[in-house]
Amino acid sequence: MAYKAILEEVIPRLWVGDEEGVPEANRRGYSILAACKDGSTDCHRAVLGYTSHGAPKDKNYYFVQKDKSHMALNLIDTEDAAFIPDTVVNAGLEFLNEQYAAGKKVFSHCIAGHSRGPTMAMMFMRAIGELPHGFTTSEKVFRTLYPHYSPNTGMRQYARERWAGLPTFFKH
Repeated sequence: MAYKAILEEVIPRLWVGDEEGVPEANRRGYSILAACKDGSTDCHRAVLGYTSHGAPKDKNYYFVQKDKSHMALNLIDTEDAAFIPDTVVNAGLEFLNEQYAAGKKVFSHCIAGHSRGPTMAMMFMRAIGELPHGFTTSEKVFRTLYPHYSPNTGMRQYARERWAGLPTFFKH
């Protein structure tokens, strides 16, 4: 049986999925947030072309905006939230907001479509008022919208720690 790409709309104009959904998202003209360091041709390492284990320590270390409609985050799927820099997540949230506010359809993905990409989308939904409840309730709601959501311990912990402050994130 052939693998089916994950590309699912969770709210109008916000799509979530895996790296296999990228070609279709591109075909449809969606803006894309690649919440992954390694993986497909649109992840951080591939966009910048580095071959070393770590990214070059330059202006693109945390994220790179490939063009106006594509951003790649230097985001690893770790067990420890301490290894997830606010700078990376904030850039991703800002990108999602800019694209979404401009009326564009946006695709947030990671490699498998279970942890980083969905968590970025869930945090964005919280920041724009689409998930107004506490973290646990909102996570249950998000799972009904996107059943593939299964975050790694670090991503889940990170989102939980930031949850209360997200509704005011874009008001800074």
